[in-house]
Amino acid sequence: MNKERFSRRTLLKRMGLSAAMLPLIHAEKAQGAMPSGFPKRFVSVTHTNGVIASSFFPTGATIGTLGGTLTTMQPFAAKMIFPIGLNYQSIMDDGFKYDGHFTYCATLTGTREKKSESHQALAPSIDQMMADDLAMKGVTLKAPLLNLGVKATGDTCSTSWRAAGQQNAVELDPTRLFTKLFSSVNMPPAQMAMVNLRQQSILDFSAQELTAFGKRLGTDDKLKVQAHLESVRQLEMQIKNAASAPMVSTANCTSPMLGGGKDAQGLAKDMFDLVAMALKCDVSRFVTIDLYPDGGGDGNSFPWVGVNQDYHAVAHQGASGAANKILIDNWIYSNVANLATQLDATMEGSGTALDNSVIATFSDMDDGADHLNGKIPITLTGSAGGYFKTGTVFKYTNVAHNKLLTSICNAMGLTVTGVGDARYPGNLPELAM
Repeated sequence: MNKERFSRRTLLKRMGLSAAMLPLIHAEKAQGAMPSGFPKRFVSVTHTNGVIASSFFPTGATIGTLGGTLTTMQPFAAKMIFPIGLNYQSIMDDGFKYDGHFTYCATLTGTREKKSESHQALAPSIDQMMADDLAMKGVTLKAPLLNLGVKATGDTCSTSWRAAGQQNAVELDPTRLFTKLFSSVNMPPAQMAMVNLRQQSILDFSAQELTAFGKRLGTDDKLKVQAHLESVRQLEMQIKNAASAPMVSTANCTSPMLGGGKDAQGLAKDMFDLVAMALKCDVSRFVTIDLYPDGGGDGNSFPWVGVNQDYHAVAHQGASGAANKILIDNWIYSNVANLATQLDATMEGSGTALDNSVIATFSDMDDGADHLNGKIPITLTGSAGGYFKTGTVFKYTNVAHNKLLTSICNAMGLTVTGVGDARYPGNLPELAM
């Protein structure tokens, strides 16, 4: 290959239209439901810098009064699970016990490149696996999989992966997300048909460009082009189905109002509100939200809780910064509580939308002062349609969090015997009813 002519920069430039346009193209799709009539939903919320353990973990076998970090989650204590002591075992066993700021790529995949400070996952993440499984079952949604961020910039690693080495793009703009999810709620059918035709035209052009360009590349680059072509084909099918797909009912689904704030507080409020409505409207069922980059805090401070210091710096202060760390983390989990509140207020039969969901929270380490990849602070909220045994605490020693990922997949109706690294098969059967 002529390295000058087909450098990485040249490849991206030549693929610019095709690669850039794909995430912006969407189509209305039919709403699908589980056999029970109510869909199951999975949301993952990830933050960096760990937690102050004494303010986070319950001490008993059942969940009573939550600590200072989780006071806003108290109304949902009976619907929560604490699996305490799970590790990013694959990273630890590979010799990178204190690689704390480099675990996002393994959080939902259960595997990471065997290299210190790696940003490469070696498998798809469970949100992608669930979305693929839903498609295989013939359920079509407008945006089955959403990968979102609040201030997740300055780092190349996210929690959502299409496949090994193929990271899903993170949406950071609530306004753009709003347009993607709700712009056509009140759009007349004839106008929607014209939108679909324009989208199909763009896809046709993109596919032709990618196919022609791919013939001139080496093996590795051809594989990358092929991955984009597969995305194009999936979008073509979505648009093909759009003509007969029902619109989202405006009687039961009202698009939310955006606050417009550009700091982390405003962005988080908008993102979590949009996620709540997307789930309730059944335009999406699988969502990842990375609040901050895996690398730390990137200069972000929190004046709305009275902390005008960088998140990373506060975490590194250990005991001396614990009070401020708890204030920050309490705000982080207040956003999870906001989502849980909106889902729990939505009745679905004898339960609520929260009961038919599971919101999982993760961090990239145990504590920001030591960067340990063990004893990861994890919570589950919601029973995934009665699958999980909520209101309980489970304690583990040297157990891979891969087993939890497998249990979550099983709870969502995806039958797998393991997730990620093959060294850690199985699930956590004690979590199930």
